[in-house]
Amino acid sequence: MDDGAKASSGLKLCTNAFTYSECLLLLKVLDANFSLKATIQLAGNKSEDQYVIYIRAESMPLLREIVNPYIIPEMKYKII
Repeated sequence: MDDGAKASSGLKLCTNAFTYSECLLLLKVLDANFSLKATIQLAGNKSEDQYVIYIRAESMPLLREIVNPYIIPEMKYKII
């Protein structure tokens, strides 16, 4: 619950420790299993080998529906 943050109208998952190939696999799983649309982004200006997954704004209502029952109250601000 803690390795992510609101970003613009979407959500970033902090996947910095994953390779690009691993992030790509996660993207495919999110789409195939949950119909969530996401992209891979560089983690920062200086991080050419660190990536985050950005859940697009159009998928946020579905993401909220999927994860809401499992999120503790202190973390719900990240998906509102």
